[in-house]
Amino acid sequence: MTMGEDVVVREVLGSRDVAAWLRVPHAIHAGDPHWVAPLDVSERQRISRTHNPFFKFGDAAFFLAFQGGQPVGRISAQVNHAHLAQHDDATGNFGFFTCCDDQAVADALVGTAAGWLRSRGMMRMVGPMSLSINEEPGALVDGFDTPPAFMMGHASRAAGRLLSDAGLSKAVDLFAYRMSPLVTPREIQRLARLAQQSERVFVRPFDMKHFGRDVRLVLDIFNDGWRENWGFVPFQDAEVEHLIREMRPIMRGKFGRIVEIDGRPAAMMVVLPDLNNVVAPFDGKLFPINWARLAHAVWRDRWRTARILLLGVRQEYRHTVLAPAILSMLASEYMELGRAYDLEWVEFSWILETNEPMRKLAELVAGPPCKTYRVYEKMLDA
Repeated sequence: MTMGEDVVVREVLGSRDVAAWLRVPHAIHAGDPHWVAPLDVSERQRISRTHNPFFKFGDAAFFLAFQGGQPVGRISAQVNHAHLAQHDDATGNFGFFTCCDDQAVADALVGTAAGWLRSRGMMRMVGPMSLSINEEPGALVDGFDTPPAFMMGHASRAAGRLLSDAGLSKAVDLFAYRMSPLVTPREIQRLARLAQQSERVFVRPFDMKHFGRDVRLVLDIFNDGWRENWGFVPFQDAEVEHLIREMRPIMRGKFGRIVEIDGRPAAMMVVLPDLNNVVAPFDGKLFPINWARLAHAVWRDRWRTARILLLGVRQEYRHTVLAPAILSMLASEYMELGRAYDLEWVEFSWILETNEPMRKLAELVAGPPCKTYRVYEKMLDA
C-alpha cells in the first residue's frame, strides 16, 4: 500500500476491487462523447489470470488509487518474460493507466508501478501497454475528437501530461490513419497493378474451413516481418490459440488476405469490422439484452467502419520492388471491399513512427495521421 497527499493506492485483490477497477474509466471519461466503453466482460477477462494468455509468459499486478474512499485512478505493472527473452534489457511495463486530472494521484500510481517493477529486478519501465505490445499500447496524445477504432485505446487529454510530469519521457509514437474507400490514389493503383500482373504473385482470401491454420500462417509472417521493429515481441503460442478463438465469431474469409510469392506465403492483411460502432451505446454492459444486438450485427455483416489490424511482408522481401507493390495491392483490394460495404472509413493502425516505408504507404492513401499514441519510458533507480 502507498499513501501520499490524501491518495491511497492498493492492489486489486478481490471482486469489489475488480468492480472498482471497471468503474474508473466510466468516471474519468464521463461526458466525453468520443469514449467507447469496452465491454465489462472483456475487461474482466483482460485482467484474469485464467483467461488472458499473457499470464502464460508474464506476471502482473493491478493497482487502484483512492481519494476520499472513491476510486480515482488505476494502473498495472507487469513483467513480460517473452519480452525479456527477446531483448534482455531488464525492462518492465505498466498499462491501463487511467487517472483523474490530479498529479498527486498520477505520481502515486506511477510510483507504485515503478516500485513493483524495481522489486522484481527491472531497471526501466515502458508503457502504457495493456498488457503487452501485441495488445493495446500507447496513450492517446492527439486525435481526441473522434472515437477509437476497435481494439484501440482512448485517453483523457490530461493523461499524457500526467505521465510526463510523473517523470516519464517519450519512447516512441504510434500512428493511426483513416482512409476513405471512395478514392484510390493513382500511385497505389499503379503499384497494385505491378503485383497483379506478376506471375510470381498469388493472393487468396482466408480459408474459413482452415481458419486456425491461416491465423497461424499470418502470425508466422508477422513474427518474421516485424522482428526488427521497435519493441517487437513475437506472438506466443498461447496468444495464437487465444486469437483463433476470439476472432473466429466475427471473421469472414474476405476480411483476410494471404499473398504467396513463388508459391511461398510471404505477405498478409487482416481486417476487422469496427465493433465499436455497435457496442458504443451499451455502456460496457453485454447482458441481459445487448449480447443479442451484438450477435445480430455480426450476423448481418454490415459495417460502417473497419480497421486494418495487420498488413506486412516477410523480411526477405521488405526491401525488394515487390514489397510496395504487394502492400499497395492489398490496400487497394480492401478499399474495393470498403466501397462494397459503403464504409465511412478504414483505419490503418498502428504504425510505428520509425517504420518509414509503412508510414509513406499510409500517408499516400490516407494523408496525415488521425491519431497519435505515445509510449513512455523511465529509468528506475536502484
